[in-house]
This record gives sequence, structure tokens and C-alpha cells, in this order.
Amino acid sequence: MGDDLTISGGGATAVATDELFTAAQQLHRLALEAASLCAELVSIDRLVSMNSLGSGNDLSAARRAEFDIDHATAMLGAIEAESRGVGGALSNAAEAYGFSERFIGSLGTQLAADGAAVLGAMTFASAILSPGAMIVGGLALRGLVAAHVFEGDPGKASHGAHPSNWLLTNPVTAAAVRAAAMSMDDAMLTASGLPLPAAQLLGDNGIGLVGLPFAAAALMGVGSTVGLFTETQVRPLAAHSRPVEGPPTGFADRLSRVPDAGTSDGAQVVVEKYEVPGGPDEFAVYVGGTVTFSPEATTEPFDMTSNVANAAGNDGGAFRAVVEAMRLAGVQESSPVTLTGYSEGGGTAARIAASGRFDVVGLTTFGGPTGQIPIPASVTTVIIEHSDDIVPALGGTQVNQQALIVERDVFAGRDIPTQYAVPAHHLEYYEETARLLDAATSDQVKASAARLNAFGAGATSVTSTAYTFERVEH
Repeated sequence: MGDDLTISGGGATAVATDELFTAAQQLHRLALEAASLCAELVSIDRLVSMNSLGSGNDLSAARRAEFDIDHATAMLGAIEAESRGVGGALSNAAEAYGFSERFIGSLGTQLAADGAAVLGAMTFASAILSPGAMIVGGLALRGLVAAHVFEGDPGKASHGAHPSNWLLTNPVTAAAVRAAAMSMDDAMLTASGLPLPAAQLLGDNGIGLVGLPFAAAALMGVGSTVGLFTETQVRPLAAHSRPVEGPPTGFADRLSRVPDAGTSDGAQVVVEKYEVPGGPDEFAVYVGGTVTFSPEATTEPFDMTSNVANAAGNDGGAFRAVVEAMRLAGVQESSPVTLTGYSEGGGTAARIAASGRFDVVGLTTFGGPTGQIPIPASVTTVIIEHSDDIVPALGGTQVNQQALIVERDVFAGRDIPTQYAVPAHHLEYYEETARLLDAATSDQVKASAARLNAFGAGATSVTSTAYTFERVEH
């Protein structure tokens, strides 16, 4: 169903719904409680003999008490055994599901990589036969800008209906996009003339010398020759204070503070400062999503160019904007920081956490392409993705298995709205997921939530500043 949350990561190999994990944990606690009560009864039975029980001159009552103790001990033993058995079966099911998911995922990625490598080799052969093909390809890529193919946020409402968006709003499609993203390097290597076996050896499924970051960097290099994906510097355009009562108290509250450039005076970054007595100032940074999907960098730093730069591991315009906002807000390298981002903001926040430039202690991403951005294990990380959302799939296979990864098939068993091009990426549905996550009861979720919610606790002063940035013309 669309309200089921699937939990994985956290250093474990199991994958299951929040409800299944909760049931397994409750059964484990029940087994421990039954074992404890059983041990107490056995201890009492040893200390109290039949003679002492019969000292009240009611031997039948003594016998009943002895029988009841024996019966209760047997029942508690049976409850313990049954609870352990069922709980263990649930845990084994979660482990088996996790193994199957990883196996199928790796198989699909391998098949996609092989197919991409073959396609790349065919492209290379075609280019050899027709050198003009590369020029035509470059002009076609350049033409996408004029046609505004990538303009607009895929999660926002747009003019007209999208009756066929069910194809984009599908876990199978998202999985295919994820596999394709992981196969770009194989296609590029063979398209450049590298033999197929060598490309497979160097790629993600081989020794891993190249991968999605390599492919993204190559895309930026090729695109720059026709005026696309060209990075620039950024500068602050405006800053204004926002009302705030205190640190966020949950995932929904945290997401609500992420700016939406379309409704927040153009602000792309919000920084909250918490003054905590007896300790350093703490900062929470909230990063908004993509404003324009045009591959041509103009004045907006939260664009497709920054998305590709994040994938390549480069300091793109969005990355620079967030770092500058943090500097303007007074964040030092040693200042404790938590980061929250939606969509491109999630990828950018992950890149900042991975950079090691700041003392990042917590990270929460919603629908961000974070898969191939290695986040330090020391950072409490919660990655929230919709399994029918193609945007996080563009980030490739998720390498951050130490993070708590929460997935939800939003439109399982419900109609897909036609007013959005990619509805599963729409903020409205991530807000739904955030509320479901706040109500989750598994230990995995509660432990991560408690660590994130403790940040800024005890602050005597809380301020919030929203920042707007623009690209500097190059």
C-alpha cells in the first residue's frame, strides 16, 4: 500500500516495512520479558518448598500453588520460544528480502552496464564511419535548450495534463533509470573506442576506477563545448529573516523549513542559528530543490548544471551558494551543523556532508540524487526516497548503507494525478511520507529521529535567515 514505509540501511542487511521491524522487535522484547518472569518463578519455586507452602494447614492450596507455578513457568517458556521463533522468522524474512533485492539490483545493473557498453561500442563504430555524427549529436544537444525541454521542476504542476505519466511514476521505471545512470560510464568508455572488456573492468561492476562521477564529469566536458553545463561563480542577491520558534521536532517539521524558491521570495537556502548555553553555536541548514532544468547555465545556480556538478563531485553553483550562505550566517569549520535538503537540495547537502569542510553531525534528504555521494559514517543520515520517483534514481545505486534509508511506493493502490509530470517527486507527497515517518515505531527510525531531534536542544536563542543567490555571468 502507499502508506507502507520500507526501511533498510543503518549498517544492517535486512530490508522490511516499518511495521514488520516493529513486530519483530516487539516479539523480541516479549521473549525477553517472558524469560525474565520465568526465571523469577523458578527462583521462587526453589526458595519455597511444599512444606512451607503447607505450613498454613491447607495442603490442597499448597498443591494448587505449586501446580500454578509449574503451569505458569511452562506457559512462559512456551511464550518465550514462540516469540523467539516468530520474531526470528520475521527477521530472517527481512534478511532474505534484503539479499534478494540486492541480488536483483546488481543483476539489473550488470545487464544495463553490458547493454550500455555494447551501445557505446556501436556508437564509436558509427562515429568512425561518419565523423559528422558527433557534430550532429552536439548540435542536437544544444537544440534542447532552445526547445526548453528541461525547463521546469518535474514535481511541480505544469500547463496541461500528463495522462501518460504513469510510465514515469513506476518503481520499475525508477529502477531502470537507476541502472541506466550506473551504466553511463560503460557507454562513454566504449563510445570513446575502449574495448568492451576493458570498459567493463574499469567500470562500477569491475574495479570501480570510473563510475557515475566520471560519466557526469565527461558530460560536463562535452556539454561545455556547445555552451551547456558550464559552471560559474555565484554571489548573494538577498537575505531576510524568517520567524522561527525553535529547532525542528520531527521529519515533517524539518521538511517544512526547506525553502521553495517559487514561494519564498526566491530564497534557495535557509540557515537557522541555535545559541546553546555552555557550548558553541549550532546551525541547521535547509536547501531547496532545482529551480530550472535547463542545461544552459544562466543566472540561477539551482539548475541542471549544478545537478550534474553534484554527480561529478564538483563544486557547482548550488554547492557554492550553500557554502557562502553558511559563511554569511557565521558557520565556522568547527560549528556543529545539520543539513536538510529536498531534490537537488538533498544532493547538494550530501555533497557538503561528504566534503569534510564542516562538522556535519546530521543529514536528512528527501528525493535527492544522493546514491553515489559517499557520506561519512559519523553523520547521522536519513535518506528518504520514493521508489516510484525517478529523480533520486538519477543518483545511481545507493552506496550509503550506513544511513537509514526510507522508501515508499507513493501511488501503490491509488490513482496517479495527471497535473504533474513526475508526481512521485512532488513535495506534497514527500510531506506525506515525512508525517508517516514521524509516526513510525521501529527502533531504527526512532533512534535516528531522536539523534536528529536532539540537535539544538536547550537553545536560548533561535534565528533564521533565508538567502537568495545568483550566478555571476561568465
